[in-house]
Amino acid sequence: MRKSFFKKIFVSLVLIAMLGIISAGCGTTAPPYTPPPVQTCTLTVYSQCWDCWGYVWVNGLSTGVWISQNGMASITGLTPGTTASVAIHDQFGNVSHSEILVLQSGTNIVIFDSWF
Repeated sequence: MRKSFFKKIFVSLVLIAMLGIISAGCGTTAPPYTPPPVQTCTLTVYSQCWDCWGYVWVNGLSTGVWISQNGMASITGLTPGTTASVAIHDQFGNVSHSEILVLQSGTNIVIFDSWF
């Protein structure tokens, strides 16, 4: 009879401990995940020749930004870590050579000192 009593107490204590562990859970809830903001970078294109003028194109798409002879143009909102192929298209359909670079955070600079 005494063995049965201790067995019941032991089982009761085990059940109470398990109920306590289950009700306690794993602690506090984790804070909600907020993704880091997407970083952007700027591409600054310099023309250092009289033949280098027109619209700046990046990766085969016009940016709509005009660069004049011996001028400067800035394109914002580009994604760092991507490869950019930069060219100049004049209004007559002529296309300059392409400058290829991997964009870094901050300001990236491309200099066109000749059309070819």
